[in-house]
Amino acid sequence: MSVQDVPSPIDLKNPQDALQWANEANEKRPWRYEFFDYYVNLIQKAAKEKHYQTDQNTQFNILEIGSGPGFLAKHLLTQCADIEYTALDFSDAMHELSKSKLLSSELDRVQYLIADFKNEDWRDQLGQYDAIIIHQALHELRHKNYANQFHQQVKTLLKRDALYLVCDHIFASDAMSNNDLYMSKHEHFQSLKYAGFTDIELVKEIKGLCLFECYL
Repeated sequence: MSVQDVPSPIDLKNPQDALQWANEANEKRPWRYEFFDYYVNLIQKAAKEKHYQTDQNTQFNILEIGSGPGFLAKHLLTQCADIEYTALDFSDAMHELSKSKLLSSELDRVQYLIADFKNEDWRDQLGQYDAIIIHQALHELRHKNYANQFHQQVKTLLKRDALYLVCDHIFASDAMSNNDLYMSKHEHFQSLKYAGFTDIELVKEIKGLCLFECYL
């Protein structure tokens, strides 16, 4: 059976639409920063552990998929001194908004890449990462049936002992109502297990926004 994509109500490649989304995102969901703080604490611990194990001052490499206007980028780069950050998004307008938030010293630790993770070749410019984050962007696959393959693709980008953080809105009676676009908690677990992740935990949930912490 063919999958019918759910149309997006906004064109995030359009600079005006991208700016509107950026202006409204944190006003609608100010609790997003509670998730950002969780990422920071987890990454600080993981980076410290990596330095301890290797006995080298190696950089901790992070990929954010669907990086948007750079709110998370700013939060991470401000508080995590030992990271190199790669921002992947399909919208150049979003990248421009992100760059405008960062100091020159922070920009020195960022690589901006344009790619659409709905396309088969979206990983071609990418390497291997200590952590991969997708925050409020999984539903931009535009149908939940693409999630299994997507998670499998992400798995190929993870270093040994790396972490994968998936945060998105869920389908539930008190959350999102479109079950073609959004997955239930159970569907998230099943999709990640199908992709080969064996250690999966729902670590944070606020008003229908859920964060899954995953390891291979």
